[in-house]
Amino acid sequence: MRRPAIALALIGSIALLATAATQAGRDTRSAQPFSVMLDWTPNPDHVGLYVAKDQGLFAKVGLNVAIHAPSDATTPLKLVALGRVDVAISYEQEVFYANAKKLPVAAVAAVVPRPLNSFMAITPAIKTIGDIKGKTVGITGVPSDYATLETALASVGLTRHDVKVVSVGYNLLPALLAHRVDVVLGVYRNVEAVQATLAGFTPRVMPVNTVGMPSYDELVLVANRNRLDSDSSYRANVRSLVAGIIAGTSLARSHPALALSVMRRETSLGTAFLTASTTATLPLLAGPRGPGCLSTSDWAAFERWLVSRGLLSTTLPLADVVRTEALPSGCR
Repeated sequence: MRRPAIALALIGSIALLATAATQAGRDTRSAQPFSVMLDWTPNPDHVGLYVAKDQGLFAKVGLNVAIHAPSDATTPLKLVALGRVDVAISYEQEVFYANAKKLPVAAVAAVVPRPLNSFMAITPAIKTIGDIKGKTVGITGVPSDYATLETALASVGLTRHDVKVVSVGYNLLPALLAHRVDVVLGVYRNVEAVQATLAGFTPRVMPVNTVGMPSYDELVLVANRNRLDSDSSYRANVRSLVAGIIAGTSLARSHPALALSVMRRETSLGTAFLTASTTATLPLLAGPRGPGCLSTSDWAAFERWLVSRGLLSTTLPLADVVRTEALPSGCR
């Protein structure tokens, strides 16, 4: 029953590509170099980007897109701010933190338009967040973990004193599978949940936005705000890139075999995991208004949460943090 809707979304994305090419006013025979830095190594979260490149969607709008994985995951936004890469994929909260540090970066499109971060348990007795009362919770230990945990506990009338918190660094899944903790926070529903299933467990996954957290975009495309304001060519390139990613994501979602084939060439992930993770990821790549869309009201709500939990000292001008002009009108 979803095929007609998917087909319409794809037609709309292709139309958007044509519009972007017209607005850019380019000759597609002389594609302009444009660099994209990932948040981490290539994985199914990036499938829309890779399918767009593989299927020539960027070339159609005059872009020669080069995709790079960072050698240091802390640098992509800094490199965008310095103009050393054109755009990067990063996390919504990192865009806020970067702006608090006066870096001129802004989110221009959603890559994964919903939280992936989740609580996860493998014990049948834990079915809801309220069931973790008296249990041991494993976290990485970063400040946002404590804020997220406290928010989730408060949603069911509990406090941090009602659980035992253990910092296990980034060994969340091993700690859970070895029963050193009862539940973990900080795993992704399309990564560690898949790994747990492949290991023979039946994970109970609770995305953070289902347990009291405001919704947010897990991954976003980030551009240089100063260049958006001052450089019409850069602005047109960003618009064309966004159109290509939206079309690539729609194509991947409607043709999962193509998506998997492309990702097999782009990653070194094992076949079983990549297949299961890609299958789990594709439905997560579009929000209520389709792929790429950003909700400024959702960003404002998430910013208020960051401030309320002391993760951000004060609110920032939202127009600096998130820009929607590169998106189709139905997305804004």
